[in-house]
Amino acid sequence: MITRVSLLRIRHARTILANSASTSSKPSTLTIGNVSVQLQDAKNPDFVPAYYGLSGQPPQDLLPHLKWLIQKDKLKQDVFLLGVPGKIRLELVLRYLEATNREFEYLPITRDTTEADIKQRREIRDGTAYYTDLCAVRAALEGRVLVIDGVERAERNVLPILNNLLENREMQLDDGRFLMKHDKYDELKSKYDEATLKKMGMERVSENFHVIALGLPVPRFAGNSLDPPFRSRFQCRNIEELSFNTFLKQAKLIAPNVNESALNDLISVVYAYNSEASTTKPRIATSVVENTLRIWNMNPVYSAGQIVDYTYPAKEVLSESEKYLMDTFKTKFELSNEEKTRRLKNKDGNTWVQINEKKKNKKKVNLNLPTPPHPTTSTATWVPTDHQENLLADLALAFSKGDFILIGPKGSGKSTVLGELSKRLNFNYVTMVLHQDMNTRELIQRRHMKENGDTVWEDSILVAAARNGDVCVLDGVEMVHPSVIMSLAQLVYHRRFDLPNGNRLIGEKEFETIMKRDGVDETTMNERGVFRIPDSFRLLFVGESQSKDHKWINENALSLLPFYTVPELSLPEQAKIISEITHGSNTKAVDKLIKFVQKIKDSHDSGLKNTATSLSLRRLIHIAKRDLMQPGHLRELVEKAALSKFLPQITKETFEYELKAADLINDTSIRTKEDQKYLEMIRAATERAEDEALIPNVLFHHNKQHDEVLEDMARDMKLGSHLLLIGNQGVGKNKLTDRFLHLINRPRQYMQLHRDTTVQTLTMQTVVENGIIRHEDSALVKAARSGQILVIDEADKAPLHVIAILKSLLDTGNLVLGDGRSLRPAASFTEADKKNEKLVPIHPNFRIIMLANRPGFPFLGNNLFAVLGDLFAIHMIDHPGRQSEFEMIQKYGPTVSTSTLNQLLTIFNELRDKTDQGILQYPYSTRELVNIVRHCNEFPNDPLPEVCRNVFDFDSYSEDTIAVIHEVFQKHGVPLGVTRKNDSVSLTDRISLGELKNLGKWSMRTVDFPKEYGFKPPALIEIDPPVKLSHVEDKLDKQNLRSGVFSESHCVWKIPMDTTQVIGDAIRVNDDLVVASVNPPKLYHCKNFMDSDVMEEINLQSFLPPVSTMYRPVIRLAYLGGDNVLVHEEEANFTAVVSLPDQMGTVIQRNSSFTETIGAMLTGSNYPWRLSNQKCNHALVYECGGNQMLVYTDEKHGVTVQHGSLPFKIKRVYANAPQNWTVVSEIYQGNESYILKLENGGWQLEKIDSDVETGLNSIATKLRGKEMTIVADPYYFINTRLDGDVFGIPRKPTENYLTKPGYYRNMEKCANVDVSREATFLGDTLVRALPTFRTPKEYIDEKIDPYQTSGFLESIDLAASKISYVPVPQSANPVLYESWGAKMAKAHFQLIPWDDEKVLTVDMTGFIRSFELSWSTLGKSFDDWKRMTGGSDDHNLRMEFDRQSDDVDMEKLDEPKLGKFDPDNAPHHGGNQWMGGTGGYNTAGLGGIGGPFRLDAGHDVHQMPDFAKEQVPKHILKKAREIAKQEYAKKLREINMSEHDADGYEKVWKRVQVPSKKLAAVIDQLEAKKKEREWTKHQTSGDLDDGKLIEGVTGEQNIYRRRVDKVPDPGAPQTKPKRLRLCLDVSGSMYRFNGYDQRLTKTMEAALMTMTALDGKTDKVQYDIVGHSGDSPSVSFVKTDQHPKNNKDRLDVLKRMIAHTQYCSSGDNTVESLEWAGCELNVKKDDFDETVVILVSDANLHRYNIQPRKIKDVMTKRPGINSFVILIGSLSNEADEIQSQLPAGKAFVLKDTSELPKIMETIFSSTIAQ
Repeated sequence: MITRVSLLRIRHARTILANSASTSSKPSTLTIGNVSVQLQDAKNPDFVPAYYGLSGQPPQDLLPHLKWLIQKDKLKQDVFLLGVPGKIRLELVLRYLEATNREFEYLPITRDTTEADIKQRREIRDGTAYYTDLCAVRAALEGRVLVIDGVERAERNVLPILNNLLENREMQLDDGRFLMKHDKYDELKSKYDEATLKKMGMERVSENFHVIALGLPVPRFAGNSLDPPFRSRFQCRNIEELSFNTFLKQAKLIAPNVNESALNDLISVVYAYNSEASTTKPRIATSVVENTLRIWNMNPVYSAGQIVDYTYPAKEVLSESEKYLMDTFKTKFELSNEEKTRRLKNKDGNTWVQINEKKKNKKKVNLNLPTPPHPTTSTATWVPTDHQENLLADLALAFSKGDFILIGPKGSGKSTVLGELSKRLNFNYVTMVLHQDMNTRELIQRRHMKENGDTVWEDSILVAAARNGDVCVLDGVEMVHPSVIMSLAQLVYHRRFDLPNGNRLIGEKEFETIMKRDGVDETTMNERGVFRIPDSFRLLFVGESQSKDHKWINENALSLLPFYTVPELSLPEQAKIISEITHGSNTKAVDKLIKFVQKIKDSHDSGLKNTATSLSLRRLIHIAKRDLMQPGHLRELVEKAALSKFLPQITKETFEYELKAADLINDTSIRTKEDQKYLEMIRAATERAEDEALIPNVLFHHNKQHDEVLEDMARDMKLGSHLLLIGNQGVGKNKLTDRFLHLINRPRQYMQLHRDTTVQTLTMQTVVENGIIRHEDSALVKAARSGQILVIDEADKAPLHVIAILKSLLDTGNLVLGDGRSLRPAASFTEADKKNEKLVPIHPNFRIIMLANRPGFPFLGNNLFAVLGDLFAIHMIDHPGRQSEFEMIQKYGPTVSTSTLNQLLTIFNELRDKTDQGILQYPYSTRELVNIVRHCNEFPNDPLPEVCRNVFDFDSYSEDTIAVIHEVFQKHGVPLGVTRKNDSVSLTDRISLGELKNLGKWSMRTVDFPKEYGFKPPALIEIDPPVKLSHVEDKLDKQNLRSGVFSESHCVWKIPMDTTQVIGDAIRVNDDLVVASVNPPKLYHCKNFMDSDVMEEINLQSFLPPVSTMYRPVIRLAYLGGDNVLVHEEEANFTAVVSLPDQMGTVIQRNSSFTETIGAMLTGSNYPWRLSNQKCNHALVYECGGNQMLVYTDEKHGVTVQHGSLPFKIKRVYANAPQNWTVVSEIYQGNESYILKLENGGWQLEKIDSDVETGLNSIATKLRGKEMTIVADPYYFINTRLDGDVFGIPRKPTENYLTKPGYYRNMEKCANVDVSREATFLGDTLVRALPTFRTPKEYIDEKIDPYQTSGFLESIDLAASKISYVPVPQSANPVLYESWGAKMAKAHFQLIPWDDEKVLTVDMTGFIRSFELSWSTLGKSFDDWKRMTGGSDDHNLRMEFDRQSDDVDMEKLDEPKLGKFDPDNAPHHGGNQWMGGTGGYNTAGLGGIGGPFRLDAGHDVHQMPDFAKEQVPKHILKKAREIAKQEYAKKLREINMSEHDADGYEKVWKRVQVPSKKLAAVIDQLEAKKKEREWTKHQTSGDLDDGKLIEGVTGEQNIYRRRVDKVPDPGAPQTKPKRLRLCLDVSGSMYRFNGYDQRLTKTMEAALMTMTALDGKTDKVQYDIVGHSGDSPSVSFVKTDQHPKNNKDRLDVLKRMIAHTQYCSSGDNTVESLEWAGCELNVKKDDFDETVVILVSDANLHRYNIQPRKIKDVMTKRPGINSFVILIGSLSNEADEIQSQLPAGKAFVLKDTSELPKIMETIFSSTIAQ
């Protein structure tokens, strides 16, 4: 406490100081109050500061501190000055040293400070290593004051090396000398002479040696706390900031031009806010206020609010609630934030800032700028905008007064702004890129070894700029450790810089004062190691804005300099910049683009906001350039720039929704003909042999997709961009890059990065030759210098801070190399630069191609896209399209069958889909597929499943994953994971039909057409104008049926269609299958049917009239050739042609008039028209019951039609062979058959005459030369022979059919079915489709349930005369229109011939099945199946080791028991004593025999052989089971859980086990990445640090580095957990309708998945579960501090949920629950890293008059809360309507409740696991 007497003494001291300063002679005494000190002459006066001058009086508040310092010096007590960040403590010390004329040494402390920076350091001269004294030793010997600044920044156990020096003034030096306290030394000197003491190594510590330490209070501020022994050696004094009045007085002196009232308000806000400061609310540094006051004094027009913003970037450092506090203070003290337009002007060498005030007044502020030593060389393009012009003016004002910090988001134009500032102010600047590994020494000076081995210190760019008076930009200030930046505090505050080599840099004003004071010139000063810092020197810091994950602007940084933020540009400003830089881009596209980006930037969705950072202005400019170069690809360019393919699922969906809403599309209508070959345009000529050797030439199989990627890469390189190829592993990134470089003839340098890549290894290679260390250029430098392409592979594996140093190189072309040199663009070189060996020119052709895996789980790399993404042209490399990939693998496996290649391709595509869906984690790549194909090509006899195991055995220990893989493989016919059993073959019995019987004679004769009959010449069809048919892409669901059992049934496919649809027909079109359905009429085009799952749905509703009870269409199909399909509707005799590739359709006009049609109906001659089946591309339509027919043919010039008429009534027509039909006529009491042929353009008719008793009512015919096999009832088949005989096998008469006819399906209902469609031939096998009511019961196996079949395939081996009946399984979906289906087929399916080996059945509900029925085909397939399932030579490939019975001591086998518990948990094996052992006999453990149950104690398992287990007596096994059951019951009792409860829990758990485990794994992986170990330097053991090789040569010890667990910096903010609240619907309707759609069951599954996935992770994710019902919006089930600990607890939660739904009142509190959850969590949202609310509701909102907008308002009400809504159990389409009105990507509708776990997993993965 300062008394009145003290105040008088202080005033007296000020008078003495003033009088002393006024005299011309040097003062001899300094007195403050009652304390005086004799001033002594300094031996080295250049070590005495002269910053303030004796004429400058210190502020009143500092005088007590100065007095105290004198007292402590007189007492010989070292002092510790404690205080807040800022310059006041250092200012106090400098004033004290200057006033007392004391020399001093300055020791800035950082985390990199070691003993070699404090005591002594070795140097090498002339091949000899010697020690040089450092600051602490020099201060002790010379009697100087040692100033230790930043004590809290020192790592543990560093500063205690000074303890003895502080306590006893003694220290043992590394060179053998010993520092001794002065009195003891003097005592020895009285006995021995000085030479003897020197010889003994004794050195005298001066009695004037004094230590002043400066530090921050920890833990109030970040840092290490003081070591108690170190602390005890100091006297401490808290140096508070100047009082309000004192500082206000100082402010008025600094800014006399500013209005006093505004000045008072500003200082009031500063001190009021600081009084409320805390660890989360940093103080406003008064030292920075002084800087901004000087700027304000130049431009008093600034508002006080602007000055506060420059002093304190509140938007960067404060949370939303804390910003409110700042705004409150501004409002309370009436601080205006009014801004006036500022413009930076220059003319005739004069520079000023023009301020436009109201009423068109303009104020001119002249800038007093120092003369730069080097004029500007900037040539950057500048597009003026209002915001950036204001910023330029502000920066110019700040530049005129000193240094500043410029921050802004990634890609916001910071470098461009600085370039324009340098151009306007005519100064050149040098850039030093900072990185995470950079330490203080590298920032200032680096040690170098000369060619003769001597060590020298070289100035860094920063120091060189300070000495030369240049402007130095420190880019990446956010990257380095804060202590590194704070080591520059003396330079920033007082323009003083102490260098590692002992030299000192001093500001020009102080330098001149010292020269004048000491009477020396500059040369003398330089000889003393003191150099001038010209006034023109400026230090500009550039950094990125803070992010959630990286908060670097702490109180230390805030205490350095004013902050200026690059403003966010308005939309018109962005459009203007893009338009001018791209020279007239597509303005409409640019407008849509920038509005879209702005919208997602302003989104409350954190995922979208993060995505917006990659769409920086820099990237938008590139997109606009590409859009000009290649119009019509705008959406594709945006998706690539945002890496949308790899976004989390929810963010991806939201992003795509916003793209669509913004109308950002790939507009094919404006695409130009892309005939420019950019690969040729950028191809370079090779001039040097060494370049040609570096051009890669790899095996590359071209395909369309990769060719497009190569051209795309060429376009970007043409624009001058660097390229980033990013994608999954094995998709061909390296191959594409090498092929690209080969095509453009460019040499490459190659670097592969990894975990241990450092900044030094990235930029140089250090080698030691003959004991001399020298640096060689890395591949990066070689490529940059020579204009080559640098390929950086595995870029995501290197630490992000290493990759980040490339940012400046990519952005501005500047990079500091590990040896001190700098890379700079050759175009910016001056003549002086060209001679500077420290500058390396970057060739204009230099480019980087970076390769990386995509970000996110399961890849283990770092997210380099977040750091460098907007600096590259992005190319997302995906697996080639199916056709492209097929062509590629076919070249790798030319001998592998096409079917196998397609099979593998389909499997891999489905596995990749499951990876995209999140079901699988590993993305199976083309690389693995190629490896399998290559193996199959070289070893074709190896079973395919065994070959596939080479890839998939990696997953064999993950039960969930391998189960999915096995399912996919087995689904597509590869029995991976299947073991063949004895009952694995299930073929139907073949029954002999007996001998053929002679039925009579037959013959054929030609019939001439009467004149009025025959065929007219072909004519082009008359058609309506073609129309585009609506279509959608979809996929078939395929399942191979022979994975486990071999049968006639081969595969089954499911067409995704509505249950109301009915399949009418199907045909093969080349390798495609086309299926027709009705209700509504559609075509399903299944492309490459057997080998692909791609399907296109084509809607025919625009053709046909609407379906009604009177009109139920029957559609038949025919193939016309090419890709055209004829569609014929039998009921309305409607015919159309559909072109499959372009989905165009046209209706064929009918020739008959309306009058003719009516007349035919009245006379009864309106016969139905039928479409015949076909064997070629002629489609024949005939009049059933009449005599007319039409034959359609697809000719080159179009589709033609021939009209024909026959001289008899037509019953049916069917095709026998190409251009050959059988026509069955209808005569009285019988049938006649004719052969209709088209030969050489003419039609011939031949009649088949026979005396067969029943006639030939044929339905199918196979031509065998001049013989025939005919299918005709009542025979199985009939053969006609050349000799005229007819043989056949009659059907056995029976009435014993498998089932009775149904009401809707019987012979009467099916009377109009075309029976010729029920039979076909597979080679020598006849196949007929039979309904169950026409299938003879005696031929059917009793095991077959007739009501589980749709019908049978009657298969007759014509050569062997054997028959079998193959069941066609019943559809899983019910047939809703039985009577309609009966008009199309008797059985529930259509029979579709495919080829000579397979026949298809297509049932009414969309299930397609393939069957192999030919015995030869089955035999071949069976051999393949045996080989597939490993049944051929497995027994020959065996290696067996038998364990002798002597090795097993069965005498040890006794009664089973639990065993003794080992408290030490030591491993036990082979005994029968301890519980938890392995390989034992009686106790509970693993791997043994006779124990009661399994018990894993975590040790290695010693497995007992199976034969030993087989020898265990039954009574022991029984006893063991009893004990196991008892222990199980005991375990359940421990958690109060019955066996019934355990079973119930297990049933629920099984359904969510997979997603729960996966989510837990994702969170664990994220945590593992956060805990990844990092390198720690300055170690005395470990791996040699390449950056310290010179120190190693000189003999230093701490030259190693070691990997240690990453430990947060002392005082670093604690990692906040995530916060999740699950709000589940437990209303009465959940219970009521659970039986309808299992909504309550699935809700419980969601709860269980949450509880199990987050079990044990509450330190990462704090969650609770509440319910909402008619009773309450918040029924608590799980609290944040009471999570369920075991299965019983979790089951209790589920039980309580059920009970609540059963007994709660009716009503709905959905909105209230969401509001309550958000409101309650919003209060504490700053305590969590992210807050997520998931609401589950059953969507019965309309019933309670709840509007969806109410839910939307609550969801968007609090931006800090991430809300999701899952709607389930909607009884109509209400859920869809609600979803459409809720925020995109935040609402989900469950039409199938089994998807709930998947949706929960998707939400978690996009939020909790990020």
